[in-house]
Amino acid sequence: MPAVASLSAPAPAQAAAARRRRFSPAASVSLRRVASGGGSSWRSERRLMSELERTVTAGAAERVIRSYVGTKSERAALAALSRLLMDSDPLAIPFYEAVTQARWFKWSSVHAAAVAALLEVNGSTGESRSLISDSISQHVQSNDEVALFYCDLMAAFSSRGLKDRAVDFYTELRSMPHTGRKAYMAMIKSLCLMGLASEAEEALREMVSLGYQPEAFQFGLVAKCYGKSGSLVEMERVIASMSDAGIRLGTGAANIVLSCYSFCCDHSKMLAWLKKMRKLRIAPTAKAYNFVLNSCPTLALVVQELDPSLPLSTAGLVKKLKSVSTLASEAELVHELLASSVLDKATKWSDTEVKLNLHGFSTIAAYVLMLQWVDVIKGRTLPLEVSVVCGIGKHSDVRGEPKVRELAQEVLSRMGSPLRLSTRNKGRLVAKRDRVTQWLASLPVPEEVTDKLPDATSQQPFVFTLFRKLEQFFSTLV
Repeated sequence: MPAVASLSAPAPAQAAAARRRRFSPAASVSLRRVASGGGSSWRSERRLMSELERTVTAGAAERVIRSYVGTKSERAALAALSRLLMDSDPLAIPFYEAVTQARWFKWSSVHAAAVAALLEVNGSTGESRSLISDSISQHVQSNDEVALFYCDLMAAFSSRGLKDRAVDFYTELRSMPHTGRKAYMAMIKSLCLMGLASEAEEALREMVSLGYQPEAFQFGLVAKCYGKSGSLVEMERVIASMSDAGIRLGTGAANIVLSCYSFCCDHSKMLAWLKKMRKLRIAPTAKAYNFVLNSCPTLALVVQELDPSLPLSTAGLVKKLKSVSTLASEAELVHELLASSVLDKATKWSDTEVKLNLHGFSTIAAYVLMLQWVDVIKGRTLPLEVSVVCGIGKHSDVRGEPKVRELAQEVLSRMGSPLRLSTRNKGRLVAKRDRVTQWLASLPVPEEVTDKLPDATSQQPFVFTLFRKLEQFFSTLV
């Protein structure tokens, strides 16, 4: 890769400053997927970042990078590269050069596009354009592959604020002969990342007119792009058009609508949509659970302050929201989510352990989920061990700061819980059955959460769980 090799390594101070920045929200999902390697990969990546921060010269940084790529697995090296690219760290450029020289190297459109964008950000326009032309001439075989590469370039450049260059790639893409289904799908995704909702919808219509069948995912992307820009009417129109294309409203699209309503803080529409989802038997996802609860201002303030009046039961929480919140729908939103199956999916029961997994939940959502979980385990026969898995902050806004774990420890401590941090796993709170049973027996009898709330009898979590289990059972028989 001469375009990369000719570029001198950035100053360590500049690279360290870039590394402390969070990546753009529009960063490639593909990069996030590769960079999310857990366990030893994440620990070795942290050690690498620590070593790079201690380097004084560019040559020392390059030696650390070459040693890492030469001794680590392909998965670990690619995860570290993806992390550097997501953070727009200038050291991603020499790191990519080292990766291209590894014996296991396979050219990646996503990585090449991200490096080209990073080169342009750093003022190396010539090297960026050389990398793009070399990639097309050496690694791309067909028009479809060129189109897919242009889509990745659009996403990479736009996510780093280079909108004009991203539009240039879009112009090049539109000048090409009609591309295939995959290229249209990638084009729609990239246009949505650029915030060009009307252009993405036009590409969606063109895709249909050419006989390529879109999926619910493409409709969801366009709807989300409209919704995040505040055009809720257009978002609702795109969602409604799914049925015209013969596509059923599914979990993904339904939760996208919910996320857009929460983004615009339209609580009344959120509540109405949640009720519609319940009637259609579409369950909210963990992300939707986060979106809705994070958009509740009074609830967010309660969790942020953690004052002595912090409610320690779901009934107490709903009661406080009804009496304090200026939004009439806030308490109803929380109650509606309490009736969903999110807790069922986050809780794992076995003969030896019951485990609440808080991975992927915000601090606000984790607080509500824990209160709900305590209500549920009160009425169950417990296995030998009870645990709450809250992680060590790998996916926090600032990596390594375990906000959910700190909240879980504080809330459970106030409730008098015997669950304590495991000596073997710092991201897990654990206690034996006898101590938990004794603690649960000492808790006051909860009030009825459903008092004075509409349609309460039809919203009990147990009823939905029962219907779901029966449906699974009969499906298995059929």
